[in-house]
Amino acid sequence: MMNSITKSAPLTPLPKEEGVLIAHTGNTYWLLEGEPHLDAILSGQEPYPTPVRCLRFSSAFDLAQRMPEGQSMDSLWSIHPAIIERLKLQGELLVVDAPALD
Repeated sequence: MMNSITKSAPLTPLPKEEGVLIAHTGNTYWLLEGEPHLDAILSGQEPYPTPVRCLRFSSAFDLAQRMPEGQSMDSLWSIHPAIIERLKLQGELLVVDAPALD
């Protein structure tokens, strides 16, 4: 059983891709990778790598526990849900559930 002082494994780095990785918990989305493409995604006017990958976490606590050491969720860019909806409607969002912690 995990308690509040147990340190869980950080996010396992994905293979380096020229792309965008977003975290999703509840109704909130954060940019994990791909900051050079952020303006293009927000405006929808410039090309950006697709699909935009989205890791769905069970809770903000789950995501916070997996942040790499020295980083916190406070340092992440938030992405408005309307931007995510546009990506979904255009078929550019690939949503995958984050692996469960042991």
